[in-house]
Amino acid sequence: MNKGRGLGGWETDSQKFPDPLTLARENMARTGNYIEEPFGILTDDDLYLDCVLVKPANLSDEELRVLRVWVPKYPLTKSSVITCARQEVNSYGPDGSIAHLVFDLRGTGDSDGLPGNHDFDLDLYAIKEWAKERFGKINFGFLGFPMSDYGRINMWPLGVGSIMESYYYTAAGDNLTPPTVIYLGSYGNFSRRDDILCTRIADAGYEVHGLDPLRYLLHASVAHRLTPNDIFKDVGDLTQMLPNPPIVIGRPLSAGLALLLAAGVHAIRGVIAIGRAQAGFNPAHIFQNSNPYTYMLHRQIPHIAPRPLALVRHIGHPLGGDKTELNTLFQSSQPPHRLEETEKLSSKFLINLLKWIEENQ
Repeated sequence: MNKGRGLGGWETDSQKFPDPLTLARENMARTGNYIEEPFGILTDDDLYLDCVLVKPANLSDEELRVLRVWVPKYPLTKSSVITCARQEVNSYGPDGSIAHLVFDLRGTGDSDGLPGNHDFDLDLYAIKEWAKERFGKINFGFLGFPMSDYGRINMWPLGVGSIMESYYYTAAGDNLTPPTVIYLGSYGNFSRRDDILCTRIADAGYEVHGLDPLRYLLHASVAHRLTPNDIFKDVGDLTQMLPNPPIVIGRPLSAGLALLLAAGVHAIRGVIAIGRAQAGFNPAHIFQNSNPYTYMLHRQIPHIAPRPLALVRHIGHPLGGDKTELNTLFQSSQPPHRLEETEKLSSKFLINLLKWIEENQ
């Protein structure tokens, strides 16, 4: 067995003579629109990573165009994200061309590893090499990263079937009740850059909860597509578990969710919405948006006042927002509000906006 290669039917010999157990598992896992293929990958230091590939039912390896890999937050296992993979692949239908992979990090779940071995970069490298050898040149990407340098993983139980993962960053200073921030990264991409921003905001005296809201949304929408009231209830429950009413920051695509939350959850003290907003409600498998007015932000935004609102156009970012959308949203809002542009979304820029929100409550 070559290092970095899978155990479960993807090597040349296994493709010619598929393992009967693998075939049986695939047949058992066939669930309408998708198939689940369990297998293993060996890392360069000979550790076994337990994996599940979730792919459209009619998709062959040759037809795969995109592979997304859901990275669990240490010490969580793949069970925290497999619902996300299933929901996403199911939405494409049986003839989709996008597959999703979930796996256990070393030392978690069913993967090998000793306590304290956090060489997760070797895990990610092994998965990337496996994908390259099995599928060739495809659009490949990791959704998330294994472990924050400073944040601590939290798991919030919300509505039935709903969970919310976040990284918690302790506020610096001696304030016993520091202001609280909920930081929403871009859908599917709470990145190391977000991790750094959350850390620096915490260094400025804020308690920060940083998360990828797509993970919550996919879990929450398993039973049915979400209405605004479903989301308001979940996040309202979350605010009751926090030490202080939060300020919400939303990155591109998550900006619309941040605005919606501020409109419908009155415990939220204020909101900073960055970049594209309305497009965040497009996924029809998540949101009950058959009525186009249900999530129309210019109808929701007036409910934010008199709490402060900052809209930000991130110049140069592909999802940084256009002037027409942001101007329309700004005109629909009420004071205190402001419309900003920036070429660099720095921690200093965000901290100044947070202070403005605190001063205008």
